[in-house]
Formats: sequence, structure tokens, C-alpha cells
Amino acid sequence: MSTQVQLINHSSLLLKDKGKYILLDPWHLKPAFGSWMPTFQQYIHPSYLSALGENLSIVISHGHDDHCDDDLLKIFDRSTEFVFTKFKSPSVFNRLKKLGFHNFQQIAPNSNDVIKIHGEQYRLKSHINTILSDDDSIITIATESGVVIHANDNWI
Repeated sequence: MSTQVQLINHSSLLLKDKGKYILLDPWHLKPAFGSWMPTFQQYIHPSYLSALGENLSIVISHGHDDHCDDDLLKIFDRSTEFVFTKFKSPSVFNRLKKLGFHNFQQIAPNSNDVIKIHGEQYRLKSHINTILSDDDSIITIATESGVVIHANDNWI
């Protein structure tokens, strides 16, 4: 069985492999930054994502509202596992902590460190181009069937 990648919206993706899931950069219908127009209705309803329970981990590339939607995150169980880059600024960590989440793994950027979730099913690394930003990361996610490169705002 190979890894399935499904577009949710904007830069939100849902990866599925052997009954385990990763939600990348969750964002729902509200305008980001107070000025963006809302996005189109997503194909997968948030209640489905929430119902995945312990089979779901959430990966956040950076703390912008269109990649880390506080209102959407509130629907998830507080024990949901989150993975994000260990940035110089603790903004993503502080934001998730303020929402009541506590199950975190942080990836050291630009190192050989690999974060493993759901056993060894998903192997994640973080990459930061400091010429562009100190607070945005590319996340690579390797599975048995391939590698997803989640470049989000770091697409250059």
C-alpha cells in the first residue's frame, strides 16, 4: 500500500499511509491576517479529521495564520501529537501551548536529526533557508513509498 496525499486547501495536505495520518498546516475557512478572503470549502470536513484521533499527527511548518489556524486546532483532542521545527523564536510552541496542547516533537533544522512518528512509518526532517526567513521551514516526510516535500511559503 502506498502513501496517499490529498489536498485539503491552500497548503493543507492530508497524508495517509497504513491507516495513520498526518495533517500538514491546518487552515479552515476564515480569512488569514484579517484581510485575506476565506478559502473555498475543503473537500474533507474538519470533523472527519478530528475523528481520526490517535491515528492523526499534525505538522506545522510555521506560525502564520494560514498554516496554523487556532480556531481549527481547537477541535482536536489536546493529546494530539504535533511536530514542528525548533525555531529560534518559540512562537509555534507558545501558540500550541496556549491552546492547551502538550504532545510535541520539535525537529532541529538543517541537521541529520530525523523525527519518527507512528512507529517508523513517517520520518520527518526540517530545513530552513535563513536567507529567506528564520521562522519558516520546509518539512520532508519520508515513507516506504516515497518522500513528500512540504515547502509551503519556503517554495523558493
